[in-house]
Amino acid sequence: MSSLYPKVTRNFELGLPVGPYSNVYYVDAVYGSDGHDGKRPEKAMLTLLAAYNKCTAGQHDVVVLISGTSGLTLDAAFIWAKDYTHLVGMCAPVQEGKRARIFAASDLAAPVFFTISAQGCIFKDFYIFHGPDEAAALGNVLVTGERNYFENVHFAGAGHATNAIDGAYSLGLNGGGESRFKHCQFGLTTVDAATGVRAVALIGGYPPRVVFEDCFFGITASNAGAMIVEADDGAWCIEYMLFKDCIFYNCAATAIDTAFELPTVDTNNQIVMLVNCTRSPGIDDWEDSAKAIVFCGGMPDQGAGTSQGDMVVYTVA
Repeated sequence: MSSLYPKVTRNFELGLPVGPYSNVYYVDAVYGSDGHDGKRPEKAMLTLLAAYNKCTAGQHDVVVLISGTSGLTLDAAFIWAKDYTHLVGMCAPVQEGKRARIFAASDLAAPVFFTISAQGCIFKDFYIFHGPDEAAALGNVLVTGERNYFENVHFAGAGHATNAIDGAYSLGLNGGGESRFKHCQFGLTTVDAATGVRAVALIGGYPPRVVFEDCFFGITASNAGAMIVEADDGAWCIEYMLFKDCIFYNCAATAIDTAFELPTVDTNNQIVMLVNCTRSPGIDDWEDSAKAIVFCGGMPDQGAGTSQGDMVVYTVA
């Protein structure tokens, strides 16, 4: 086999996305050392930054996070800016709380913890937790680069009572067009989410054709104004945003008003498509005004509410 999966390396056996000029750098937060070259698991590096600095953009280099008893704690905001450079966890591929972990330091007050400005990257099988005891630390992961692929990543933002406040999010999109999120998880159910806390924040940049497939969106609301997905302005989407086989969950006696909070949109060029999605009790409605949400595939309207509000609703056989 050729292309991104050569047989001649152990990386093929691990299913890593390597190409003919790729290097693979391993990171181990327990046994690693930045004095190592990082090219073998037994010679792993200690920090994510040291491994990232060795990567060359455009040649499908890979950073592998080895799971263990401790995760990687970053003392500064991180920007992943190298195109076609991938980040993969080596761990049991559970959906929630996997053990290949990236943490923000408890005193990191940066407004965005981890920014992905690169394009064409693969992110897979890790957990990224943002819980500083800092009110300014609102953004967990912000994606601005296009055509990135995320599989089985848990975006765990608003992880402390101090930063689970208005404006916080687990994933933010400002751009990021044609990205795909598969079997990912967004949000936490272990910290109360106040008004304005979002699992996913659609901040702007007019991203086209973003897909969420087989994903779980979860919060524990302490106020009805917490949200699963919120679009901040009219630049949140162009064409469509697709949610397929997704679950929207509020683990709280306090119900939230809606799963989606959207601004006034151009119904000819901005729609959210929900295909076979389910909302739990504790989410009173999908959306509460005419904002062009389209139901497809005979999706049942499950949840505490009985109405679909005044949405623009189509049923597609």
